[in-house]
Amino acid sequence: MKGWLLDADYISVDNRAVIRLWCRDEDGVFVVYDKDFTPYFYVIKDDLKKEDLEKISIQTKNGVIKPMKVEETTKKVFGKEMEVFKVYAYHPQHVPKLREEIKKFGDVREADIPFAYRYLIDNDLACMDGIVVKGKERKENGLRIIDAESVRREEVPLPDPKVLAFDCEMLNEFGMPQADKDRIIVIGVKCGDFEEIIHGDERYILLRFVEIIRKEDPDIIVGYNQDNFDWPYLKKRAEKLDVKLTIGRDGSEIKFRGGRPKIVGRLNVDLYDIAMKLDVKIKTLENVAEFLGRKVEIAEIEAKDIYRKWMAGDKDSVFMYSKQDILNTYYIAEELLPMHYELSRMIRIPVDDVSRIGRGKQVDWLLLSEAYRLNELAPNPIEMEESYEGAFVLEPVRGLHENVICLDFASMYPSIMISYNISPDTLTFTACDCYVAPEVGHRFKKSPEGFFRRILRMLIEKRRKIKEEIKKIDRRSHEYKILDIRQQTLKVLTNSFYGYTGWRGARWYCKECAEATTAWGRYLIKKTVELAKELGFEVLYGDTDSIFVKKDNVKSIEKEIDELARRISREFPIQIEVDELYDTIFFVEKKRYAGLTKDGRIVVKGLEVRRGDWCELAKKVQREVIETILKEKNPEKAVEYVRRVVDEVRRGEVKLEDLIIYKGLTKKPSKYESKQAHVKAAMKAMEAGIVYPIGSKVGFVIVSGTGSIGDRAYPIELIEKFDGENVEIKTRSGSIRKRIDKDYYIDNQIIPSVLRILERFGYGEVNIKGKIQRTLDSFF
Repeated sequence: MKGWLLDADYISVDNRAVIRLWCRDEDGVFVVYDKDFTPYFYVIKDDLKKEDLEKISIQTKNGVIKPMKVEETTKKVFGKEMEVFKVYAYHPQHVPKLREEIKKFGDVREADIPFAYRYLIDNDLACMDGIVVKGKERKENGLRIIDAESVRREEVPLPDPKVLAFDCEMLNEFGMPQADKDRIIVIGVKCGDFEEIIHGDERYILLRFVEIIRKEDPDIIVGYNQDNFDWPYLKKRAEKLDVKLTIGRDGSEIKFRGGRPKIVGRLNVDLYDIAMKLDVKIKTLENVAEFLGRKVEIAEIEAKDIYRKWMAGDKDSVFMYSKQDILNTYYIAEELLPMHYELSRMIRIPVDDVSRIGRGKQVDWLLLSEAYRLNELAPNPIEMEESYEGAFVLEPVRGLHENVICLDFASMYPSIMISYNISPDTLTFTACDCYVAPEVGHRFKKSPEGFFRRILRMLIEKRRKIKEEIKKIDRRSHEYKILDIRQQTLKVLTNSFYGYTGWRGARWYCKECAEATTAWGRYLIKKTVELAKELGFEVLYGDTDSIFVKKDNVKSIEKEIDELARRISREFPIQIEVDELYDTIFFVEKKRYAGLTKDGRIVVKGLEVRRGDWCELAKKVQREVIETILKEKNPEKAVEYVRRVVDEVRRGEVKLEDLIIYKGLTKKPSKYESKQAHVKAAMKAMEAGIVYPIGSKVGFVIVSGTGSIGDRAYPIELIEKFDGENVEIKTRSGSIRKRIDKDYYIDNQIIPSVLRILERFGYGEVNIKGKIQRTLDSFF
């Protein structure tokens, strides 16, 4: 039977683990059972004897745990062959106990790989890719089950998995809904063309939700922050109303493992986990949808209006709000999931786990698969991180510059690692035929080919072939979109390798690899600067893998750039290309600049306008200042604009949304030693029953009064009215009226957001608030 592999887990049958592979084909879902795979791990032999391991016996309350068998074998450790023991266990749950016991006198390896994922690696299978199964078919509880005799991977295009999006609305008058008292009034569901806003009696809502999932039978269920909120809430309400959430494909209830919901046979993907990796400052559902160009606006109310509208009998408004939420959720999934399908294919593990882990862990899983193919024994993760010198940064030339070219080194760090065979297994501390890194002196053997070089070359070659294929396809076609996602995924993994080598928690952590890579990068940038100057370019700025240059009175600038690129490519194993052409650009300091491109775009790097802990008014002011300087080359006009905004603030002519400051919570408010403004605002919200998930951003405003800034910070969820001067803050006992602290917003938000820029053009804080005139000549 042929199909596509979605998920992998295992069950226990007669005290033995049985692998289950959840697959689908054109006829629906089928499950592959494999009873012949045994859990195992390795132990470095050293002075250990086989008998030492065979006689291990651990007494537990459930019985005795001991190895099933021990085999002697050979594996590579950083490229060198070593004798190791392969220790088999009777059950995956025995492995942690055996690991801890053997660790007392031996070096244990690969004992932390989940059993089902070990199966995927050893059998060369990958989720979201094709699978071919031979075996006997039977029916059990309505499922097609194949008792496998053999399985193999078949790389085939993946048809779109069936995705169901849902969102819940609860009825609560004030603060965050509480599952012990606040009922669910609506669950919105969308699965393909099917849409339903479930409402009515709460028990009916839950039963209908379960019915829809079982009938529509989605492969993937998505929501927005459903792991931390919706699923736990649904579970508690279902228990209260004696409803079984039997939404697993085997008829099982949803379970929680390590705080995460698990639905058997279905992938549960929290889109909030993926959104956390996006360059979106305030990660609300609406903001993420807007960032992805898929925002739907059909509701006339906001979340805070639900209770009032529902109690007033205007349920249609709440239904429309629910529909808006599920449409935004569904469309976000359409945009974000395809790349994660490709990541899943590449690193083998299921999409829901891929969506939850960072780039380092994604590289880890890729390396584990490749290590198995090369008979390389994986190291254990090392929870450490040592500092090392980073990229070279050339001090920027201040002022406003015209006709500037940004040159970029294509895939600099991966290219360096390939060219100089940088890999943990090629690192040597002896004199030999080696590449020696400048400055740091780390040595890497020229041969044999390193573990990292092999994988990087494989990734780059795959991407090259896909890009060649893309050129032959209509950009508007579905096939083009899929291939483009695939090449982007390969690019992401390729560019993650350098950072991985210096990442705390990496199995193949190697400080020397990270140091050598950046050392060669610094050397390359410095040499490029020298070559550019030799060719008559003025080098304005250089950072990591790019330099900014200009050359006056040169008509054939393209030829000059081509010559520079040729000189660099002859001397170094790196390709350089034109990244951007700027009409005007100014540099504030290292890693902070803004430029107007030849095609009219404004590019901003490192300035406060891109940060989330400034109010929207400060960001608007900075954007306007940047645009005025770049487009009109008139800093004085920019200063006059800032003065006008300051006057508007003093007159109370600003909107509340322009004064909200957002800052993220990295832990629970109670865990902070220093209670900053956003932490104290979050604590005020908690007193009112509103709880912010870790990783979310707290929106707050600053009011006048005594005490610290934090004492005067109030969360936006508690603010009911604003008249330009005062806010009305809702409390459990009523409302209080507070005046907005205008001086705080002027002196700590507006002026600081532009001061660093305008200082480079001769203006200080007093000048910005005053009337001192400057001429353009003073800026060059």
